[in-house]
Amino acid sequence: MNREILEKEFAPSQIKKRRGPFGEDLDYVEAADVIRRLNDAFDGEWSFEIIEHQQMFEEVVVLGKLTAQGISKMQFGSHQITKAKKDGAVVNIGFDLKAAASDCLKKASTHFGVALHLYSENIVDEPKEPVDKNAMTPSESDESIGKKKLAEIKQLRTKLKWTPEDVMDHAERLFSTRDIAMLNPIMGEAFIAYLKAQNGEQAA
Repeated sequence: MNREILEKEFAPSQIKKRRGPFGEDLDYVEAADVIRRLNDAFDGEWSFEIIEHQQMFEEVVVLGKLTAQGISKMQFGSHQITKAKKDGAVVNIGFDLKAAASDCLKKASTHFGVALHLYSENIVDEPKEPVDKNAMTPSESDESIGKKKLAEIKQLRTKLKWTPEDVMDHAERLFSTRDIAMLNPIMGEAFIAYLKAQNGEQAA
């Protein structure tokens, strides 16, 4: 893994600005520049997939997994649903999902060090607040994973011949928590799909 390439700061001409949720200016780089950076660092040998997507209130939210050199990082991405001003009809949900996927890819890439200098700058003034107000963590969900999904995870663990410690290790690597019961429903579905993939099963 070439960390020098991954963590190299982007040129000023590549850094764009957008209006944040509280009216502040936020720096960002376009998805195409992130993809080029990943290609340079991993010689094109990386993959990105959407594990789950949902419509939540006025946004579409996706959970994606970025994998390179056997290491996977998962993150959420979101995009506000575009609606017509005249009648409020949804314009193009496919475009909104694509934008959410691009947002997800960029966020997952920061775990490999891509554009981390922009991320760090954004949290200087608010060290106790998450940079991305749309990013969900296990404790932010109003719902827990549920007994049914916990039982399914246990069954998959048995099929994989993993110990509880193995399962917690994978959960920590993917979601930064070892407490499976703290996963929210979307994370639970994603983790089950991940376990099924490890077992060679077709995810539902």
